[in-house]
Amino acid sequence: MKKISVLALAVLMPVCGAMAGPGKTMNNGMMNGNQPAVWTVTEVVSLPDNTPVVMRGRITKNMGNNIFVFEDGSGTIMLEIDEESWNGNTVRVDDVVTVYGNVDKGSNYTEVDVDSIVR
Repeated sequence: MKKISVLALAVLMPVCGAMAGPGKTMNNGMMNGNQPAVWTVTEVVSLPDNTPVVMRGRITKNMGNNIFVFEDGSGTIMLEIDEESWNGNTVRVDDVVTVYGNVDKGSNYTEVDVDSIVR
């Protein structure tokens, strides 16, 4: 019986990993070893609401009211960045940043609510 359980685990582990996509797991946006997975804008727009994400790219425009345009090589998305999320960082347009936040899906939009941003 023990051999069957080990065999079942050996077969199911790669299948579960493949379901999460290349280089990513379903564990709150964390890769193996608890390293944050970096998501592209294209990937983020297809994720469910409240999914934790890490993105790397550039803030290209301040739209006002804490809304910013973010882009990476795959596309653009709006970020909502509250004052405390800047953590004292000064970021200029086109600086490369890492954004930590959660997907916010509405009926006709997807944006990221930013928890913190690092330059």
